[in-house]
Amino acid sequence: MKIKLVITAMLFILFSTLRAQDVILGEKNPCPEETYEYIFNGISCDGNLTWSVNHGTVIQTTSNRIKISWHKDFVGNGSWHVRAHFSRQKSDGSCDASSYHELPIKVNAVSAFNIIGDREIPGGFRGTKTYTAQIKNTLFPATSYLWTVYSGGTTTNYTTTIPSFNLNITDDGPKWISVQGKNSTCSSWGQSIKADIFTTTTFTGPDNLCDEATYTLINPGTVTLEDASGIAILTALGNNQWKVTRTGQTNGNVVLRSIIDGKSYDKEIKIGTITTGTISGQASLQLGESRTFTLNLLDNTDYQWSISYNPNVILTKNSATSITLSTTGSVPMGWSENIIIRAKAVSSCGTATNDVTKTIKFVNERDPRLD
Repeated sequence: MKIKLVITAMLFILFSTLRAQDVILGEKNPCPEETYEYIFNGISCDGNLTWSVNHGTVIQTTSNRIKISWHKDFVGNGSWHVRAHFSRQKSDGSCDASSYHELPIKVNAVSAFNIIGDREIPGGFRGTKTYTAQIKNTLFPATSYLWTVYSGGTTTNYTTTIPSFNLNITDDGPKWISVQGKNSTCSSWGQSIKADIFTTTTFTGPDNLCDEATYTLINPGTVTLEDASGIAILTALGNNQWKVTRTGQTNGNVVLRSIIDGKSYDKEIKIGTITTGTISGQASLQLGESRTFTLNLLDNTDYQWSISYNPNVILTKNSATSITLSTTGSVPMGWSENIIIRAKAVSSCGTATNDVTKTIKFVNERDPRLD
């Protein structure tokens, strides 16, 4: 009798396992946002049957059938499924009310993307910019792409079969671009990803001025002259042109600024003649030796060099930005004195009112702390 019960139980488990493969009938690879019917192809011991769905919307249930619209959004690598909860007859003839069968679903959803490409386009640019849909989850690729461009107040759609799109720019109008993907067997597009495009202001005009200069701005917004108090004034001329005028003989740096779409674009302008930078070289000069000092700058003007008076120090100018100091004569042992090196810029606008300085110690004995 015991052997018979074991054989009966094994046959029941085998039968149940084979039958479980077809307990739920329906599409395992559906398209998102379309309705599919699933059928419970089994027997519930007590006659009761309930359904549960993950990442889908139940449209209708009737006896042993359910209609589902699967969501296009997914978490991680996707976890869609439909479950039929029923009671299974146990070997002793009783009903197990906690049984269920799950049908895993792989929806033909499409991953979201990152849009790779220039977000800022210089005002006046005419030509092509390429944008690429970079996939976030390679398990859910797209076979076609829907690109949407908002430019000049008009929205235009473009479809590609590759993840790149060439945007032909014919004016300063592009404001944003978006992309969606889909599987070729489905009609529903995936999540839309948008990237804002900013057309920058471009400036035409000199970097330096002595008296006044005119600047033309392409795609200007609100235009101002910053840090200009007592240095220069700004005059709007119309036709996207502005004039910057120096105040007297004042020297300084100002910023011509355009603010558009909440973003700021600047052009730095040097007014008059300004000396900026640092002087490199060792901080000590020993009696009887020579040392070279260099002015580190980014412009090409000439410079006037000088040192605070000392009859034992000779200044030799090597170039516009380099000098050599050498010593002569004699001073008492242990003597020391601070010497100030000065460099003042000279340009077509005149001589700078400011200068760059470096203080060094002139000594008649070597102080190890200065090495």
